[in-house]
Amino acid sequence: MEVPGGQLCARARFWASLRVDGELSELEGALLDAHLERCERCRAVTEGFGAAATMLRAAQPARIAPVSVAVPRSHRRLIGSIGVAVVLIVGVVAGTFIRGEVGSNPPSTPRAIAVVAAADLPDELRSLQRTRLLDTRKLPRHISPEPV
Repeated sequence: MEVPGGQLCARARFWASLRVDGELSELEGALLDAHLERCERCRAVTEGFGAAATMLRAAQPARIAPVSVAVPRSHRRLIGSIGVAVVLIVGVVAGTFIRGEVGSNPPSTPRAIAVVAAADLPDELRSLQRTRLLDTRKLPRHISPEPV
């Protein structure tokens, strides 16, 4: 949309709308005031913005009646909901029995879960890991089992 007066007037009208909302900075306000002293069109637009804002703020909000929409229940949806409930109940019951079996028989001997190697330097740790990995698979004859 072309604004009569060009880019300066367009910017001044934008600043005027910011002033109505109380969001105009002090510098922009000074620039707007300087422009409004020179431009009659922008002064009229600014006064219109102020009048419109005052009128809108004074008006009572429109009351809108609530809208209710009746949605008929579908038999397929009811059957689907019942099916989901049945699956959940079966899952909970099965989980309870499985957990009861696992929890009632503690292991007879403790099992090692993790082995921690102590190494002072990261390179030593890497060599330990590399050596362990190399020991688990067969190597071609020309490769040394120890890291270089």
